[in-house]
Amino acid sequence: MVEIIPFTATILNPELENRTELVCPVYDTIDAQQYERYAARENNVIHFTTRRDGLAEDEFIASATRSLARFFREGLLTVRARPSFYLYGVRYTVPEGIAAQLPAGKRTEVYVCFGLVALVKVGQRNEPAIVGHERTFEAKTQERVHLMRACGMNFSPIVAEYSMPGHELNRLFETYLGVLRPDLKLREQRKPLVDVEVNGAHHLLWEIADDSLIERIQELMRDKELMILDGHHRYTAACQLSQDLAEGTAYTLMTLVEGGDRALLLLPWHRCVRACHMAELRQRIEAYFAVEPLDRDAGEAALYKQLHESGGGLDVRFLMYDGDRFYLLRADEQRVRQLANERGERVGLDVISLHEWLIGPTLIGKPEDLVFTASPREAVDNVNKGGFQVAFILKPLQIAEVEYKAHSERKPFPQKSTLFLPKVAEGVVMWRWK
Repeated sequence: MVEIIPFTATILNPELENRTELVCPVYDTIDAQQYERYAARENNVIHFTTRRDGLAEDEFIASATRSLARFFREGLLTVRARPSFYLYGVRYTVPEGIAAQLPAGKRTEVYVCFGLVALVKVGQRNEPAIVGHERTFEAKTQERVHLMRACGMNFSPIVAEYSMPGHELNRLFETYLGVLRPDLKLREQRKPLVDVEVNGAHHLLWEIADDSLIERIQELMRDKELMILDGHHRYTAACQLSQDLAEGTAYTLMTLVEGGDRALLLLPWHRCVRACHMAELRQRIEAYFAVEPLDRDAGEAALYKQLHESGGGLDVRFLMYDGDRFYLLRADEQRVRQLANERGERVGLDVISLHEWLIGPTLIGKPEDLVFTASPREAVDNVNKGGFQVAFILKPLQIAEVEYKAHSERKPFPQKSTLFLPKVAEGVVMWRWK
């Protein structure tokens, strides 16, 4: 069972008028251009959450601890008076070029997602109560271990999902705020502690300090299992820190969202290959796939229709673009079954077969020469501009498939298999344990 408890949050001082200028996206979503933009602001939390490319890890850790100490010393950060739960809301939109790949029933102009922010007792990853679904990399985990140990803080919550078919917790939140999503007309007596904008999304935070509500929330969550959506490296780091309570803690900060929430979106990461052995790639495509050339001017709707159609069974399909035209690649079902039996996996075979049969054997250069993007349009543009030879466009998974992968198959997806929206931000709600 999952153990969740209230905590005394660290937040940006509510008396500050420019708190939007102080927050930034989660560290592992920030590219070099974004880093420069946020780091130009002297009082942005990026100075202790995110390492600049090219800066040595030990220099970053030393600089981060100095910056964090200054934020507390100058009153930019404050600690709340009592342990509480927190309601984290994100009001966001999805760019047209990304939204077009969603099934029609998932598209709307505005999404409002709620999450419960609490301390969660950590265990060893992939114990039954808390599971992950993507691979982690040791170097990235160790950087987070060193930063968290030096600062004694979580700067943003790990995002995990739970299943609650009756939506009781989300309904409790709506009743507490007096709203019905996707409308978010806030009442004066329920003004948020934090209301900031990051990359066009509004991030809001409310405190839930009422003991009876806290007990009700703990009761609703008592028998739940959690699946990590964002923050696999931070959770692995938290597990390591929990082994030494003199330096770490048995708990970590999480935002818990309902997997059945319509405002929780799951999108694919598309692959752009900078250079590959094209002759071998085409030979492998002929060996493993049925190929259907598509009209490059057919339009996005027609392309996505082909991508989303299913012939039943283990139907593995994705699009390829080579700068000349699109191709629908449909894997040979017997080969797919053989691959599934060899790996003991039934979910994620699109991206698994793509990497095992095509990208892995033909990629030229370093792993960094494989670039990921959430936008099919950007993937196509990357090829058209001449910087990449080929792009592969994948269809979205379903939340239930990811849950099955994590809870039943107990095997991780390849890196960059899932993109969950919305993202939380650094600096909205934090926890200092020492």
